[in-house]
Amino acid sequence: MTRKPSRSPAWAVRDGLRLGLALAIVFLVPALAAPGAAAPTAQDAPPADEPAPSSEEGGPTLTDLTANPPRGREHVTVTATPILEGVRVEPLAGSITTVGREQIEDLNAQDIASALRRVPGLTISRYNPIGSYGGGDGGAVFVRGQGSGRPGAEITTMVDGIPKFVGVWTHPLLDLLSVDLVHQVDVYKGAQPVLLGNMAFATIDLVPRRRTEEGIGAQATAAYGGFDTRVITLLQEGRRGRFDWLVSASHRQSDGHREAADGRTRALFARGGVRLAPGWTLSLLADLSDGGASDPGSVDAPPPGVTPRFESSDGLGVLTLAHDHGSRSGHLKLYYDDGSIDWRQWDPEAQEAFFTLTDWENYGVRIRERMGVLGRGVVTVGFDHDSYGGISREEWPSETHPLGDFRFRNTAGYVAYEHTFGGAVCFIPSAGVRYNDSRYFGSQWGVQAGLVVAGSFGQMHARYAHAFNLPGVWAAVLYQGYGRGDQWTSLEPELMDHWEVGYTRSLGARARVDVVAYVDDVDNALRFVPPAPPPPMFANTGSYRANGLEASLTVEPTNGLRVFAGLVWNRTEPDHVPFTPGTNWMAGATYARGRLRVSLDAQRVGETWVGNSRFPASPQPIEPFFLLNGRVGWSLGEGARGAELYVAGENLTDTAYEYRPGYPMPGASVMAGVSWGL
Repeated sequence: MTRKPSRSPAWAVRDGLRLGLALAIVFLVPALAAPGAAAPTAQDAPPADEPAPSSEEGGPTLTDLTANPPRGREHVTVTATPILEGVRVEPLAGSITTVGREQIEDLNAQDIASALRRVPGLTISRYNPIGSYGGGDGGAVFVRGQGSGRPGAEITTMVDGIPKFVGVWTHPLLDLLSVDLVHQVDVYKGAQPVLLGNMAFATIDLVPRRRTEEGIGAQATAAYGGFDTRVITLLQEGRRGRFDWLVSASHRQSDGHREAADGRTRALFARGGVRLAPGWTLSLLADLSDGGASDPGSVDAPPPGVTPRFESSDGLGVLTLAHDHGSRSGHLKLYYDDGSIDWRQWDPEAQEAFFTLTDWENYGVRIRERMGVLGRGVVTVGFDHDSYGGISREEWPSETHPLGDFRFRNTAGYVAYEHTFGGAVCFIPSAGVRYNDSRYFGSQWGVQAGLVVAGSFGQMHARYAHAFNLPGVWAAVLYQGYGRGDQWTSLEPELMDHWEVGYTRSLGARARVDVVAYVDDVDNALRFVPPAPPPPMFANTGSYRANGLEASLTVEPTNGLRVFAGLVWNRTEPDHVPFTPGTNWMAGATYARGRLRVSLDAQRVGETWVGNSRFPASPQPIEPFFLLNGRVGWSLGEGARGAELYVAGENLTDTAYEYRPGYPMPGASVMAGVSWGL
């Protein structure tokens, strides 16, 4: 069959503009930042203690009691914490789990799912070693069971605080979330209705890399591994006076561990920034990514007439004006995101292939300001306007089925306040509210309140949040395809009440313990309802509850060795909520001495029930499994950069396991590579 292009000439023009924008940053910004363009001054030079990039202006109002234990400047070798960089409490008493750049490299993570696979409370699903087949069980991350509502999503994925998702189907695509742009990944496991709004039952925010030190650097990595897996990444960055820039590019490809398990991802990321005046910065970010993956199919089913394949591409641009003047900080972000999906499928009844083609555009503005008031108080005010949607259609050999062209809009304002009382023992109560107005679903309120108590005994926090998740464009698109017209307007938002308590304590300079207990109570859950009578439909099917406990311990028993252990226990009502293992434990260790660096990570996943995220079906169990991975690196030069040779192994115990029944995952595999930097 001959398939029509999924993009019009206008889309091609936008692709060209995005590429031109990225190239302008690559070549123009370094030229402007050359020594002759602007000589650095004492005022322009970045302070020696400039903080690492973060998605929060001002940061938490807590003291150093919330920070990771010091790593000891007297150590010859500084060893990063395995698995996680740390856990901290955000201004409104919610806990944030952070995976940093060093943890990503120690895990030899080639995508976001691999980077987050050991985080307590998170589970992943996939078909292929490289590439994600769609946004469901072929490539997805689930947070405490959230994320299984497809189409749609209860989880917000963000880049630099900007939502990045398929504007039509609402859910994220992992191939469009490049791991190369990441300085750190912040995971908000609890609901964030005030600061983040719609779809924020849980949130994954990719905080981009940027150059913070004066000078110019570069890094290149090449690796080859089992299943004919090839990886190449390039990075160039610099900072001269008021200007900073960073450009990265990558290509990953694999034939896969079984027939039709091949996949590919590519990414180009560029960021340029300039200091306009003391405390004021202007930056431009361009993130271009695409991926493709095949569906190898169940080993228990006959092969289809053609191999289903999922291709996606996306471009995101973010212009940010930010300021930081101590007690007052904030930002204005303008963004534009457009992408496409080319999904080849097989109809076993008609015995023919067809394509679902989707083009989307998302754009909007995000404004936030944090101000110190009343001595020890901080008020946060913000305004969000998001427009998202696009066009989808099915192309068959004999005809085309349009699925509609829809655009949704959300406009929201929010305010939050936190105040610090006490000295040796600090009490920090907080509260916030968001009002959201939707184009089709009216108004919704999000509220939350919390309390943090910190002292020599450690730090405790408690919070409550009431969050909402609106039906997405997918409802209108599918209902039109089902012949149900505008019946989708009768759907109600999903609602969540979230309770959480936690405790953190540093045990001297070499150990830290974190414990969090939570309850998520969801009502009006949106799920696919099978006929009869046909045609199919979606409905608010009722409620469910998830209770859980997460505990982790980080220890540095001796210089150069760090060990992490975590345990997760979950219980759901009713039973068998998909992608929520009853018990799960994980562990990791990192050892660095001289030029040698060794990293190990392990995980035991308990019995997990999985469901088909696209069509109604009864959940099915997958057996518990244990995974062990490792990486050994040998530095050929001095310093943090220089050349490194490394070997990484996955599933070292050659465990037979699967994320979905009938989809066996790879056995033991090895990858070897070299990384060289200036």
